[in-house]
Amino acid sequence: MRPHGCVSVPRPLPLMPAAPPLILANANAGGGTALADLRAATEALADRALLRITHSPHEAKAALRTHWADGTRRFVAAGGDGTLHLLVNTLHNMGVLPQVDAVGLAPVGTGNDLARSLALPESLPEALRLACTAPPCPMDVLAIQNRGVTERLALNVCVGGFGGYIDKALSRGPKSLLGPLAYVMGAAQVLPKLRRYDLTLTLDGTTVSRPDVLNVVVANAATAAGGMEVAPGADPFDGQLNVVTVRAGSPSQITSVVQQVLTGCYTNHPLVTAYTAQSIQVETDPPLVCNADGELLSYAPDTFVVKPGLVPMVALPSTTT
Repeated sequence: MRPHGCVSVPRPLPLMPAAPPLILANANAGGGTALADLRAATEALADRALLRITHSPHEAKAALRTHWADGTRRFVAAGGDGTLHLLVNTLHNMGVLPQVDAVGLAPVGTGNDLARSLALPESLPEALRLACTAPPCPMDVLAIQNRGVTERLALNVCVGGFGGYIDKALSRGPKSLLGPLAYVMGAAQVLPKLRRYDLTLTLDGTTVSRPDVLNVVVANAATAAGGMEVAPGADPFDGQLNVVTVRAGSPSQITSVVQQVLTGCYTNHPLVTAYTAQSIQVETDPPLVCNADGELLSYAPDTFVVKPGLVPMVALPSTTT
């Protein structure tokens, strides 16, 4: 019998152990040659992570839904920018991104551009250990909108025009070519048929017009195509987007722009103009062919908006200060 006045308090249920991080791997990552190294690096983590190798976007999305339902709250993309793009957009479309504990990246793709901006280790075992265990930092993302609806999120760079057509050309060829070399080969295919665009940008309410534009970059981070600095100074932790436009010129002038992209900062070129903004409305005639994080879009976006700190991303501390 309980003493008078005592209240029966139910015992708390024992806490369920946290589900281990899910490492979502693209079977074609690194040209399909990285899986053995990835398996070995995962085994070195013992039971602290679970590896899932997927062969299609549909399979990857299904794996994310299943593991979320099973309690996983830390997710690691093992691949390139495209794998991370799919992972974050799937979690966003599920409506659970604000509840995710951390997102990590183990760079085993052919480009690995965001990994450069995050200063992630080149060693796969070290990068995987960091992705599975380190505390995250709130990282900005680029919301891509069409007719008032956010169609998807980009973490790295969105390119329209010249760069978009290069990606379209590359999508028909071998993807295992090293980044800058692949970009130059793609450029060689599209240079003879460059399309010009009449561009109007509205940058945080201020409108600028740029006729005869060949290329537009809207960037959350600085590099694309395997290390090419297409948006110098872009920082995924500063709450801003960087915009770079390239106007039409003579063949020799366009060649010099491409050379400066490959060798260093090209924003001082007379055909190039750079801006920063939090919200960017884009009007072009004709519509732009665009890609987001290297993934070709089937529509022409009309608005880009930064979403500060939306993704809890694992990065080395020096990149977030």
